Amino acid sequence: MPRVMLIDPDRTALAALQGALTRDGFADVLAVTSGSFALTMLERNRPDLIVSRVGVPDIDGYELCSIVRKDPLMTGVLFLLLASPGDETAATMPENKPDQTLAGDLPLTAIVSEVANLLGRAAQPAVATGEPAAPGAQPDGAHGLRGSLAVMELPDITQAIALGNKTGQLVVSLSAGRGTVFFDHGRVVHAEFFGLIGETAFAALLVAAHGEATGSFAFNPLEAAAVAGAKTIHRDLKQILLSAAAEIDEGRADAAVAPIS
Repeated sequence: MPRVMLIDPDRTALAALQGALTRDGFADVLAVTSGSFALTMLERNRPDLIVSRVGVPDIDGYELCSIVRKDPLMTGVLFLLLASPGDETAATMPENKPDQTLAGDLPLTAIVSEVANLLGRAAQPAVATGEPAAPGAQPDGAHGLRGSLAVMELPDITQAIALGNKTGQLVVSLSAGRGTVFFDHGRVVHAEFFGLIGETAFAALLVAAHGEATGSFAFNPLEAAAVAGAKTIHRDLKQILLSAAAEIDEGRADAAVAPIS
């Protein structure tokens, strides 16, 4: 049975996730509220997977991941990072990045599903699916599809996911912040960006990502049950994309006639 270590300063949230994992069949789940305590436990209780919040006061999730990655005794330990709205993004994590990052106020089912996915992939050899990757995206067995917005624009990415009938979470990292979009069998069902949720958040993300040369994206496959409870978007993707395109064009027109101060 794999051992999972949870790190979250919020005791209520920590107990809720521990209970959800236990109910899903994970019997060996350690729960701690600080990064420093986690480090002292790692030597005696080496886990198979660490699940840490970014916002841990003493040692944040990014720093903890870096420490674990540099420790040769921790080779092979998986790391799942949970980013809440408002958490700062690490400037660079070239070699010490987590195996997976989930962003937003996710339901417990989504986190439990990703824990199962990570541990399942670690226990099984990768199998080629034969599906073509979206243009500009890099297929990665542990991360789904990822790439740069300088190569592929957000509307094209969302349409590629929709055409592939995918279920999962699209994480978009921009200079303005990070946004998330959830898909259920190719349909956009939920989005979060800059404190907004639903269609408003998705439209704002599309506008913010337009012309973004330094942004990136990553699509993380999830089980259908993980996104079933979060449905705040009901319009068709094409309708939303058309509305966002009109808003972008209107913004260009406003900029063209605006007086120069």
